[in-house]
Amino acid sequence: MDHAAFGLLTPPPLAPKPRATGMMLMSEVGIPLRQTEDLLEIAASIIDYAKITDHLGLMERLSAAWIRRKIALYNAYDVKVVPGGIPFQVAVVQGKVPDFFKAVRDLGFAGVEMSEDVIEPLAASQREEWIALARGMGLSVMTEMGRKNVDVKFDAESIARQVAHDVKLGVSKIYIESAEIQHLVKDDPGALDRLFQVDGGKALLFELGLNSPQEKAVWLTERYGPQINFASVSPQDVVAVDAIRRGLHRKGGFPYIFGKRAGKH
Repeated sequence: MDHAAFGLLTPPPLAPKPRATGMMLMSEVGIPLRQTEDLLEIAASIIDYAKITDHLGLMERLSAAWIRRKIALYNAYDVKVVPGGIPFQVAVVQGKVPDFFKAVRDLGFAGVEMSEDVIEPLAASQREEWIALARGMGLSVMTEMGRKNVDVKFDAESIARQVAHDVKLGVSKIYIESAEIQHLVKDDPGALDRLFQVDGGKALLFELGLNSPQEKAVWLTERYGPQINFASVSPQDVVAVDAIRRGLHRKGGFPYIFGKRAGKH
């Protein structure tokens, strides 16, 4: 492997893959294969997962053959691929969850996102049954806490208990919905602190989303440190968010240069 252009300088640390912390889950809306390869050429080492969030495309426009090619391309760069959580919720409403899991597995996805941020929350027994079913098929399972429309009160204590329970069930990571983060950062940051206490934040994926993602990354990194896991990072924000988290970006004030340590909790 060729050395970095300025390999004489010591960069902010980032653990090699596979990572359990300091992870980056990128969301992409079914971008073309050529554009995907261009992105991976410069950023593959900082992307752990790619999530395909063209929900309608997955259901009608993007062929199975194309999806397999896309997954193979990511896998060649050591990036795992998962579908977005909305198709799972459609499968729930249409009564097709087991068949949906089979399709996810057969297409070559590494895992499935069992989100409930639009539909009514699942019964606990049903949720646990489907987690076990997906894991039995060899899929990693990611779950999600919070609502897109923030239409249900975010109860930090009960959600912290659910996070701990999901970890015991073998869930690999738990998303915190970006709409909830935006609300809590402003009105109740202590609720996020409570979730972080479950296992030091190792199980959590903090979604940055579309609204001020880099600003959210600065706030979260300053509060919880550079080992925080980020999700729902757009392709155009991947490089900047990595630099923010590692303390070498102007929006974060370049703490790596000045020797400041991030993380208060």
